[in-house]
Amino acid sequence: MEIRKINISDAEQFLKLCQTLDEESEFMMYEPGERLTTIERQREQIRSMLAGSSQILVASAGGSLIGHITAVRGQANRTRHRAHIVIGIRKAYRGQGIGTHLFLALEKWACEEKLHRLELTVMSHNQTAVKLYQKIGFSIEGTRKHAMMVNGTYVDEYFMVKLI
Repeated sequence: MEIRKINISDAEQFLKLCQTLDEESEFMMYEPGERLTTIERQREQIRSMLAGSSQILVASAGGSLIGHITAVRGQANRTRHRAHIVIGIRKAYRGQGIGTHLFLALEKWACEEKLHRLELTVMSHNQTAVKLYQKIGFSIEGTRKHAMMVNGTYVDEYFMVKLI
């Protein structure tokens, strides 16, 4: 397994990874089939991320992308010290420490970028993810009641933060 910065040439494979994550997990933002991004649009998004001060790191195995962690940095002067994080790992690769390795690599980047605050949201019933985030130093800052609608049911979301 390798963790590296995404390349524009990864756009098609990255889009497929995200679509697969949407199908494999009810914990991602998009429902299966809801992500309508084109490969060209994905290339543009990656290009924009690489040109700015945000980051996408990918995990690969056997030449295939199996996971990612994305950090979107605040753009205003008052929010440039923080980044919002999204992480996803293919079902077959979960529970193998890949999430921890992705977070460690991202935190190294965040320190180099002089970020001070990492933020993420997680569905409150996703206890596996909550435990991972707490293990690596995130704490629950608040609960957003009925923040999402999943399978016809309102779901609470934790807002979690790590100061670095």
